[in-house]
Amino acid sequence: MEQDQNKRMILQLLSGDLDDLENRQKGKQAAGKGTDLELAIACLREDIRTTQISIDDEILAISTSTAIATDQKILASFQHEERLANQDHQIALALRNGTSTSNDILNSSLVNEITLLDDDDDDAVSIVMGDLMSRMALSDNASNNGEGSSRIPSSRTNSIMRECASCFSKVDTIMYKGPCNHEFCRACTRQMFLGAIKDEELYPPRCCGNVVQPGIALRVLNYEELKDFSERALEWTAKDRLYCAEPTCSKFIPPFAIQHDHGTCPECRQQTHVLCRSLAHPRVDCPLDEPLHSVLEMADAENWKRCFNCQTMVELHIGCNHMTCRCGSEFCYVCGLVWKTCDCPLWHENRLEEVANQAVDEEVPANANIHVRQDAFNRIVEDLLQHEDDGCQHHRNSQWVYREKGSLQ
Repeated sequence: MEQDQNKRMILQLLSGDLDDLENRQKGKQAAGKGTDLELAIACLREDIRTTQISIDDEILAISTSTAIATDQKILASFQHEERLANQDHQIALALRNGTSTSNDILNSSLVNEITLLDDDDDDAVSIVMGDLMSRMALSDNASNNGEGSSRIPSSRTNSIMRECASCFSKVDTIMYKGPCNHEFCRACTRQMFLGAIKDEELYPPRCCGNVVQPGIALRVLNYEELKDFSERALEWTAKDRLYCAEPTCSKFIPPFAIQHDHGTCPECRQQTHVLCRSLAHPRVDCPLDEPLHSVLEMADAENWKRCFNCQTMVELHIGCNHMTCRCGSEFCYVCGLVWKTCDCPLWHENRLEEVANQAVDEEVPANANIHVRQDAFNRIVEDLLQHEDDGCQHHRNSQWVYREKGSLQ
């Protein structure tokens, strides 16, 4: 029963995964047009449904068989007692009448007793055989006719035996029958799936080109083997396989464990970069990342800079060279080093004049004398050069924009 519960749990997990996958695909294709993925999901749902029915039928069959076997033993016990009483009556009549039919009665009774006994019930066999042999000896002594009992052949009914197409053995239970009418016993069906776990050439299990339904695995594999088969199925069917770059691991990384071009190994939890197939290298440009290198070439042409900490690309429109990234890091826009660790100037001349003119427009009326505006401009420039903190604060809200394509998040 525990194995049946494990099978039910696996089916529930598979159904949940299909629901999540289906929800993620909604709205990604034109209305009214089905996709190969939708067809695959529908087929998997049908396999899960038929497998669930098979499990339920198997549980019901086992329960019914157990009940029948239990009731049959009880009924057989009552019938046994009744036959013994009837047989004793017949022997008594034969002895009283002086006839020699008592041995025939016992021989016939012994055949019936052996037929009804369970082969595995040794205690019951000993009891019945001992009882019958005692009465046979009593009957022989009473009749004095010297007749001995004959050897009684077993009359156990054989089940209909069928031949397995793989091992050619005769079995009474067929686990799988394909569209080609080839039938396989449980052991050979099991070997199909175990072989598919070890050898990609044997996946998926098939006979005469017909794929064996994956749901059959639930009937012949244990929990650990089912887990291995599910993992191999993901691996063998993946179009672009990614393996853990950790030399001591090399475990397959399933598609659902890949995000933002990095796959997380389910075994060792190391991250592998999809593009170069090496261990993740944060803050280090990947030589195989062509889109990134295209952005970097554009950045050089446009004079964009990158934050040394989070690698976010920044474009400065106006203001000083003191950059404060959204990650909190401060750096120089000219050289990219940590702020106040270089000898670069605080201002670029053109940007300084632009900030000063904006400040003049805010402080001096537009119709003011040109000399008044010039005096205000000179004063503001001097303040910006001498008071770095105030200058940065003055233009901080509009000095740069982010270029997301340059980020190595």
